[in-house]
Amino acid sequence: MQHNYDVDEFDVLSAVWILSCNDENPIMAYDGLKFRLGIPNGYDIKSLIAKRGELFRKGIPDDRLQQWKSEILGGKGVPLWIKAMNTEDDWRNTINAITAHDVFRNQFRPSKNAEKSSIEVINWGLQHIDRLRKARIELKEVSAKQWQVWLVFGAAVVGVVVQVIIAVCFKAK
Repeated sequence: MQHNYDVDEFDVLSAVWILSCNDENPIMAYDGLKFRLGIPNGYDIKSLIAKRGELFRKGIPDDRLQQWKSEILGGKGVPLWIKAMNTEDDWRNTINAITAHDVFRNQFRPSKNAEKSSIEVINWGLQHIDRLRKARIELKEVSAKQWQVWLVFGAAVVGVVVQVIIAVCFKAK
């Protein structure tokens, strides 16, 4: 069972966007994000990122994954979430278990030695996420207004029905 807790998905997207734009390594691991952002374990960050194909690319080519894992096993660029593990055996087991389905990349940093994103790209992504947030809010407001209209209509119909019943009852006496 997946829980999304009280974590705002657009706040998470913004943080992931900034990290994926500025991180030294363009390969991002879902478990690494949870560690770095303090996201609860049950939060489905993988689905959230998968829904935003305009921002992120799922997976990486297998040869690039194996090269990255070899570098980490050799002690080069070991991510903090792996360094935080208790033993070197935990490191190795975790690194060896990583598959292409456990990582993703920023859409604008697809290559191995991709430079950090420019401020224009970062701003574009943040503005895009903000537009998505505003669209969600507007959709909720429209839905709430529709319910209000139906509620008023329903109350009016009930009022008319009650008046007819009362009129019929008094006429019958």
